Amino acid sequence: MHWFGFDAALSGGVALLREHAIFAGLSAGAAYLAARWEQRLDPDRHVVVLALDTGHRYVDAAYSRHAEAPAPDELRPRQISTLSDMDLPWSRMRWNRAEAPPNATVSRPIPVAS
Repeated sequence: MHWFGFDAALSGGVALLREHAIFAGLSAGAAYLAARWEQRLDPDRHVVVLALDTGHRYVDAAYSRHAEAPAPDELRPRQISTLSDMDLPWSRMRWNRAEAPPNATVSRPIPVAS
C-alpha cells in the first residue's frame, strides 16, 4: 500500500505527462509513482496502472505549479509497519493481504459483480 501527499502526487502526474504524454489527475500520478517504485523492486514483475481521471480539473490548482514538483527520481517512500508511522510525502507498507483492523467498518455493502 502506498500513501501520497499532494507534492508527490503532482510529481507523478507531471512525470506521467512528460514521459508518456498522459494528461491524468493526481491520483493517477500517485499510482504511477507507486508503479515505478514497485517495478524497480522486482523488474520481472508486471505492474499495471489504471489512470481513470484526466488532468483537466487540475490545471489551475495543480499543473500550473509543475515547476515546483520534485523530480520523481528524487522521491523515495518511507517504509512503515503501522499506520501510525505514516508520513508525507510518501509512505509504503507491505500489505500482504492482512485483515482489516478490528475497528474498521463498512458504512454500506460494496456490490460485487458476478
